[in-house]
Amino acid sequence: FSQQMQAELPGLTVDAHREDYLMWGADESLKKLTMVVAGIAIIILLLGSLSLLNVAMVTMKQRIREVGIRRSFGATTGRVFFSVMMESVVATAVAGGIGVLISVALVSNETLLNMVMATELDQMPAFPIGAALLGMGVSIAVGALTGVLPALVAARVKIVDAIRV
Repeated sequence: FSQQMQAELPGLTVDAHREDYLMWGADESLKKLTMVVAGIAIIILLLGSLSLLNVAMVTMKQRIREVGIRRSFGATTGRVFFSVMMESVVATAVAGGIGVLISVALVSNETLLNMVMATELDQMPAFPIGAALLGMGVSIAVGALTGVLPALVAARVKIVDAIRV
C-alpha cells in the first residue's frame, strides 16, 4: 500500500501502517475460536435433533392406526416411508425458513443494531446470504435425519397389528 501511495504522491514521503486485528496474527486464534463455536453448535444441534426424534417417535406410535388404515387402502411401504419422512423434512424446513426470516428482520433493524452496538451506523451491514443458506440446509438435514427412524417404524407396520391397536 505504501508503494501505491508513493507512486500517487511523487516527491512526498509516505508511510502506511496496518491497525486491525490481522496485524497481530489474530487470524490463527480466530480459526480456533471458530472451531470451538462450531463444535458447540454441532453438540447443540445433535441434542435438539434427539429431542425432535423423541417427539416424532411418540407421535408415530400414536398415529400407528392411521398408518395401518392407509396401508389397508393400498399404500405401499415406500409411499408410507416417503410421506412420514417428508412430514419431518417439511416441518423443519418451514421452521428454518421462519428462523432465517426472523434473523434477517433483526439484523436489518437499524434501531435495534444501534442500541446493541451503542453507536450510529452510517451504512447497514448486508445480511450474509451464506448464513441463511447454511441455516436452511442444516434445518433440512436435521429434519431428514430425525425423520428416518419414525419413517422406518411406520413403513414396517403390519396392517393387522396396526388396526388392532
